[in-house]
Amino acid sequence: MTPDAPRPNTWHSKTTFYLAMFAGALALLNLILGWGFGLDFFLRVWSEYPAMVPGTAISLLFGSLGLIALHKRSNPWLVRLFSVVIASDVIANYRLPIFQVVPDGMSIATAMACLLVAVCLWSRTVRGLSTLARLLPKTVGLSITMVPIIGYLYNSEALFANPVYTLMALHTAIGFTSLFVAFLINDAEVGWMRILAAPELGSQMLRKLLPFLVLVPVGLTGLALIASNLNYVSADLRASVLAYTMILMLVIAGFYFAHVINKTEQRAAQAEKLQRESDRARQVAEVALERGQKIEALGKLVGGVAHDFNNTLSVVLGNLQLLQADPDKSAHPVYLTEAVEAVQNAAELTRQLLAYGRKSRLEPVPTNLDDLVRKTLNMFQRLCPANITVSTRLTANDLIVELDPVNFQQALLNILINARDAQPQGGKIVISTDAQEMGREQVAGFGGAEQLLSGTFVSVSVVDAGPGMAAQELSRATEPFFTTKPVGEGTGLGLSVASGFCRQSGGGLTLISEPGHGLTARMFFPLSPSSPNVATETKQQPTEVKPSAHRILLVDDDEKVTRVMARQLQLDGNEVEVALSAAEALEIMSTGPAPDLVITDMVMPGAMQGHALAKEIRARFPGTHVVLMSGYDSIRQRQTDGAEWNEPFLQKPINWILLREVAASVLSQTPKG
Repeated sequence: MTPDAPRPNTWHSKTTFYLAMFAGALALLNLILGWGFGLDFFLRVWSEYPAMVPGTAISLLFGSLGLIALHKRSNPWLVRLFSVVIASDVIANYRLPIFQVVPDGMSIATAMACLLVAVCLWSRTVRGLSTLARLLPKTVGLSITMVPIIGYLYNSEALFANPVYTLMALHTAIGFTSLFVAFLINDAEVGWMRILAAPELGSQMLRKLLPFLVLVPVGLTGLALIASNLNYVSADLRASVLAYTMILMLVIAGFYFAHVINKTEQRAAQAEKLQRESDRARQVAEVALERGQKIEALGKLVGGVAHDFNNTLSVVLGNLQLLQADPDKSAHPVYLTEAVEAVQNAAELTRQLLAYGRKSRLEPVPTNLDDLVRKTLNMFQRLCPANITVSTRLTANDLIVELDPVNFQQALLNILINARDAQPQGGKIVISTDAQEMGREQVAGFGGAEQLLSGTFVSVSVVDAGPGMAAQELSRATEPFFTTKPVGEGTGLGLSVASGFCRQSGGGLTLISEPGHGLTARMFFPLSPSSPNVATETKQQPTEVKPSAHRILLVDDDEKVTRVMARQLQLDGNEVEVALSAAEALEIMSTGPAPDLVITDMVMPGAMQGHALAKEIRARFPGTHVVLMSGYDSIRQRQTDGAEWNEPFLQKPINWILLREVAASVLSQTPKG
């Protein structure tokens, strides 16, 4: 059948079937019992009414058969055949004497109803008809057949005198009305029938009111006619009562609709209020859960840091106490060396933590990623056992990225060591590089809160053949101090440091794994828009810088830090003053000769911080150099102020040799103010 034909066993098709069966039964009773056996009731219902002629009964019968064929999804040509039979029957009733029954016959209204049934059947087999073309024949046909039914109900003499309706029998009108209602229900997905059949509340109210809207006017008009025939009321009073009753009926219907709509809006408002409260409660619960997770992660972080720092402090304290108590002077250098190494280990731990929190200072330079991967692999070969095979697929030879080489090597080493430790019985590691275009939805999956731009990213992938990770473990793999290794065999900072470094470099780290299928770690870095010329990395060996006397101002709120640094700079021959805040530093510079160099902490108590102090010095004392220092790099301040003036920077803890080199290098240049 056609694509818009109704599906079997729906209420549309079932109702269509029953109405078609009813119309067909009327036609058969008329033909068999009326014209066949001469039972007058089945011919004309009432002796004074017109009869249903055989031609009308045949059209009604084939109309019902056509609807049943539609219900059964029969061949569309069968439905069209029924349509042609009906049209032919109408023509024969007016052209062939054998079909003419005197004094009865097929009225003009009956002929129009038959032809409209034929049109309705044919249209249901045609694709792509407009809504108007589908509904107009059914609606017009229903209107034609409803008028005589109401006329028969009121025993209207004018109806029988009308040439259009004179010969239409009562059961003819009822049968064709059933057919047209069936056609409308069968096509209930379009036009005004769609509104009537829809499941929404408005359609439900309309279906409830429809019997009231149809029967009340009919009943009131019937009562008015009875009253008029019995001369109970005059014509004008009858018209007034009828008009008032109609108005009252419409007002009641309007009030009913308004009441239902108001109730619906109230329920919708209540539901919306409950939804808002539910959303608010859910948001509160999510915030509480997130805060709890952060507190839990912070507790793990603090516990891990405390453990490692306590170990480091134990080494420092123990060696210093030995240095203080051991009378053997020859052992003192060993104590000092071990104490210094412990402090350096503690500094490395803080740098790793800052990398995880993306607060360490990076020195990105244009770098050929493949070359840097090869250098890192040379370092890793010394750490990799012979039972693990390492292979490479480096395809980013000509691609340049801007990143910090030292931190990249540390991050890649962390991932490689994890891949090694995942295969204690031996296996393989595959390292590959590649470039790919990534959309915003892909870079958003890197896990950070950053709003990254889409573009070309260069990736470094490390694939191992270890046992892999379960989804729960994978979701926590980049948390600080989370590790799947046995106690004492891992710090849990490797992947978290790598993730922090990647995000700080404008990219991200992704982990893909299934239990039993290894782990794939991919670091992504944005392709550099700069020149493809790669900066050659050179290692500068520490050189002894000949001290020269300069006036230096140290600004830091920690007196112990300024005391140590002041002693170091004084031993190098410099004249050193100390200020514990930016305001004190400006007061010293305003009341005496301006120093040659100001070394200031970035974060201090008071309204003015290190960057603001540097700007003030540049404006008021253009001959003075400035060096910033901090225990962590304030990225927000550096991004805000770095474009104006990129001051030299020292990361705490500060090595004495590095302090000496930076001071000498800065003082040898022309001040930037």
